[in-house]
Amino acid sequence: MKKRLLMLTLVICSFLFASVASAKEEALLQQLIEEVPTGGTLELEGKPYTGNIVISKPITVIGKEGTSIEGDGTGNVIEIRSDGVTLDTLAISGSGMSRSSQEEHSGVRVMANDAILTNLTITNSFHGIFLNKSKNTRMSNITVVGHGADQLGTQGNGIHIMRSSENYIDNSYLEKTRDGIYVEYSHNNFIDNNTMTDTRYGLHYMYSNYNSFKENDFIKNVGGAAIMHSDHIHLENNKFSFNQGSRSFGLLIQTSRDIHVLNNEFHLNQRGLYLEQSTSNRIEGNDFFQNEIGIELWTSSTSHVFIKNQFNNNKVHALTVGGESNNDWFENGVGNYWNMPLLDLNQNGIGDDPLEYSSSLSELVEENELAYLFLSSPAITIYEKANDLLTHQKVMAFDKYPIMSERKPINMTGVGVGIILVSAVVYVYRRRALR
Repeated sequence: MKKRLLMLTLVICSFLFASVASAKEEALLQQLIEEVPTGGTLELEGKPYTGNIVISKPITVIGKEGTSIEGDGTGNVIEIRSDGVTLDTLAISGSGMSRSSQEEHSGVRVMANDAILTNLTITNSFHGIFLNKSKNTRMSNITVVGHGADQLGTQGNGIHIMRSSENYIDNSYLEKTRDGIYVEYSHNNFIDNNTMTDTRYGLHYMYSNYNSFKENDFIKNVGGAAIMHSDHIHLENNKFSFNQGSRSFGLLIQTSRDIHVLNNEFHLNQRGLYLEQSTSNRIEGNDFFQNEIGIELWTSSTSHVFIKNQFNNNKVHALTVGGESNNDWFENGVGNYWNMPLLDLNQNGIGDDPLEYSSSLSELVEENELAYLFLSSPAITIYEKANDLLTHQKVMAFDKYPIMSERKPINMTGVGVGIILVSAVVYVYRRRALR
């Protein structure tokens, strides 16, 4: 009996000691932050620390391999309330996950300007990083890993930008979150060299203007990037690939104008580019290859320019749905490459005759949306070929100046030398035959 009482006493004491130690550690980290002078640096050891913490003055908090800050499962793990705060080399986890609280919590919540966040790994948090009315925050080498597709309704975004402008995100990796990067009412942001994968939307973007996205990879999402209700956006050298599903897309542009889509790759998506209720966008120099539909364009979208794009091995290169549309598939004597046989007698790289790209799939899609479920089926190819033979196809795009495939110029010097050598061989052979 005495032994049991002794064991019970030891267990209770161990729990009490652990609680006291945890409380001391949490108090210690917050106390260490308070003791750092304005503009100073706090160097943390390579061990776990307990959050949650608030930073209310401009300081640098830097860790090393093994440094982690673990939240208590409520609130924000790190809350930045002062301009000029830097966080570097930290593993952060354990924010509040409840959606019924007054705010959605994060691994790092920034509520000030001029923050620098670099080399952060964030897990087990509702949002990874949340910018709220922040300006000139620089985020680099950020990794955020969520809980996966089966938990989309109970988790937030990798990086959430709300009413925040002139921020920079680069070289970051966002995986298994609801959306990779979510942007709303935020302008003049620069998002470069990031990877978004296994999310709902790699980029979810609304009511935000004059932003730039370059050299990002949108891989294996329900939707690669969704641009909605926004103007003056620049997307260049991004890759949209393996975004597959019954209504998936590489890039969606909806109710937006003056979007410049330049030199991007769209590969193995259900739909490479999807345009709806948008005007005056420029689609230039992009590669669409091995998608089910290269470009799907609804007639509610008008006044677009499509030039210098390459279409290769898509089931359907371009699909106009809802009737005829008012868009240009050429400009200043230059159109697009369609991977179709063309004549170019004057060898100027432009087809001698205009090209009419036709398809019968638009009517099928209009009449029954379930047709999208069968895009990968061989039946769609048979359907297209049958309608082509029966001349039931409709013109999807009229390209007056289709681009020819690249050809290496003929080396006339080499041809001349070859002719001379062949002639010499024939001459010698005939002389020997006469002997």
